[in-house]
Amino acid sequence: MKKIMNDTVRRETAAHVNTLEFTLENIVRMTQSELKQAVKHELEARAYRPISKKGFLYAEGELPVLLVAHLDTVHKTPVRDILYSKDGRLIMSPEGIGGDDRCGVHMIMEILHQARCHVLFTEDEETGCQGARAFANSKIRPSINYIVELDRRGGNDAVFYQCVNPEFTDFICSFGFVEARGSFSDISVIAPRLGVAAVNISAGYYNEHSRHEYINLLEVECNITRVSEMVQSQTEQYDYIERSYSHSFGQMSFEDASLWDFSDFSQGKNRCKWLMPLPDTARLALGGYETSEIDAHLIDSSGEVYRYLPELDAAIHSENAQAHSRTGEPLVYDRKQARRLQVLPLETAFELLGP
Repeated sequence: MKKIMNDTVRRETAAHVNTLEFTLENIVRMTQSELKQAVKHELEARAYRPISKKGFLYAEGELPVLLVAHLDTVHKTPVRDILYSKDGRLIMSPEGIGGDDRCGVHMIMEILHQARCHVLFTEDEETGCQGARAFANSKIRPSINYIVELDRRGGNDAVFYQCVNPEFTDFICSFGFVEARGSFSDISVIAPRLGVAAVNISAGYYNEHSRHEYINLLEVECNITRVSEMVQSQTEQYDYIERSYSHSFGQMSFEDASLWDFSDFSQGKNRCKWLMPLPDTARLALGGYETSEIDAHLIDSSGEVYRYLPELDAAIHSENAQAHSRTGEPLVYDRKQARRLQVLPLETAFELLGP
């Protein structure tokens, strides 16, 4: 009897999800599994033939471009209340709005109204790009010229990670995007496996991974228009050309630079910050995986994580690292335990440390 009741509930839930209007407001309210089902249903309604596997949902398109977004968020509580700014431009939620990366899902579905691209929606990106790895290890090999991921904060960034194809960079930036630096995302796994260049484009969200996250709806709409124009432009295939490094320090080689972000510092002067060592009770995650190497790490007053380089008595910023207490709460910053350290761009640190 219990199984019959559960099956009935599941069928009713599925029917409800399938009849929802596919708006951003509805997308942010769904769980990952509900959203995967809803996207599949919507793609079928648009005459796609989606392939649903553990970890991802893929559908072949007509234009030689693969659009990528992930279905999960870091927030454990589904969105109930959505709050709008007075001018209607910004939305957020007390539960965490989940723009990272529900904005990307919404943008892709809107782009498909104008451009029938290949699409890939991954699961569990926030816990180590698990869905992207499942897709990369599958036998699916779409015939595409390049990849566009929509999973970057802000409104105007284009992040290429370890892919350095100048012609591809010029093409993407010709649509008004500005090259920025990032640490790691789904395309860091997918692009090398498919052998084509990839970019992560801003999806209009801010303050990701926090309850203060918000979405700029105007930037979302603007980038839907720009990416739609981009993917409909005729291009050649852009090869994935991987950045090569020769420097190393400590246990980490420059090939591991995906764990470190130098977006804030690569263009400007060195700066100093008050940084506090992580307490012994802290937990540290790098690239989605927990590590016990907390001794060499520090945080600033906002909770951003840095790695200490004793050889230089300086630090480098790590965007893809997250530190928290054993119970998962944010760490309490104590200025009395902090000291003022120079924060170097990653490239400068490697030059100073030498080969």
